[in-house]
Amino acid sequence: MNAAGRNALVTSVMICCGFVICWSAYVVIYVLNVTGAVKLDYNGWYYYYTAATMQLNSCINPFIYAAKYRDFQTGVRKMLKKSSGSVAVAAR
Repeated sequence: MNAAGRNALVTSVMICCGFVICWSAYVVIYVLNVTGAVKLDYNGWYYYYTAATMQLNSCINPFIYAAKYRDFQTGVRKMLKKSSGSVAVAAR
């Protein structure tokens, strides 16, 4: 396997692991609730924790790409350079 294929594989594994980690707490509590083993309190701290970790899953992918792909890093740098330049002022 060449370097690009290996990098893609490692990135895919990292994304899958992030998904499993972020969603596992919710899946466990959901299965326990459905089977009747636990009554889920939708105002409890654990439910809010699981909701926060599920939302975190949406946020971690750009960081994984930034860590793994040089082209992504270069694109972000270019984008930040352009945005830090002159700021257009809207006409009134």
